[in-house]
Amino acid sequence: MHLVVVCPRCKGATAVREDQKSATCPRCNRPYDPRRCRVYQRSSDPAELARMVGDMNARLEGGFQRYEADERAAEPRRLEVEEALSGISGRVTRVRGRQRQVEEAVRLLCAREEGSFSSTDLNDVLEGAGWERHAAEDVLRGLVEDGQVTEFRSDRFRLA
Repeated sequence: MHLVVVCPRCKGATAVREDQKSATCPRCNRPYDPRRCRVYQRSSDPAELARMVGDMNARLEGGFQRYEADERAAEPRRLEVEEALSGISGRVTRVRGRQRQVEEAVRLLCAREEGSFSSTDLNDVLEGAGWERHAAEDVLRGLVEDGQVTEFRSDRFRLA
C-alpha cells in the first residue's frame, strides 16, 4: 500500500510506502519523515497512485482550478461542434444516393475551420442522416483504401 503525502518543505505531493520511515522529496531533494506528514490518499494501484499525486500537485499549485475553468469554457465549444455536425447531417440527408451522401459529408466536414475530420465526426454525421454506425465505419475504411481520404494524424482525416 502506498500513501500520497506532501513534502513539509516545498509543499510538493509525493508517494511513499506505508511502512517507510524516511523519504527524500523528488522536488527539493530534502529528507523528511513521512510518518509525520498528513496522508491525503492511499492506493495499491501504481497507475491510480500516479494520477492521485498529479491531481494533488495540480491542486496545490492552483492548476486544478485552471483545469476546471478550462473544462467549463470548452463546454460551449462542444455544443457548437454538435450543432454544426447536426447541420451537416441535415444537408447530407437531402442528397440522394449513398455514395453522394458520403462525398457531401466529407466535403462539408473538410470545409470547416479545421480542414479535417475525425472518424467520430463522420460517424455522427452519417448516423444523423440515417446510416448505421458500422456502415459509416466501413465507408471511411473504403475511402482511405481508395485514396480519396488520407489519415494524416491518428484519427484525423482530410481529402487527398
